[in-house]
Amino acid sequence: MVRVSPVYIVGAGAVLLALVWAMTREGGARGVGASLGEAAVDFIDGTASGAVVGIGELVGIPATNKTQCQLDREAGNTWAASFSCPAKDFLNYLWS
Repeated sequence: MVRVSPVYIVGAGAVLLALVWAMTREGGARGVGASLGEAAVDFIDGTASGAVVGIGELVGIPATNKTQCQLDREAGNTWAASFSCPAKDFLNYLWS
């Protein structure tokens, strides 16, 4: 006889409720699938572009097409960076 822990039952119920909730939201399964698909593409794109930039830096090629945020941070212009950078990037800049 297989014994199932109550913790597993509660966990499975929570997953089931989350799936039902996601399916009943606007967009339903298509929205959930699109979100997962976009996340996968963003991950692959970020990994590939990060690898290319990393290899370029190793051999001494500077990054091109810098954003205004990157230019402001490199210039040490904290005031301008506070406007041109997303909050996450700006806070990382402040604490680095």
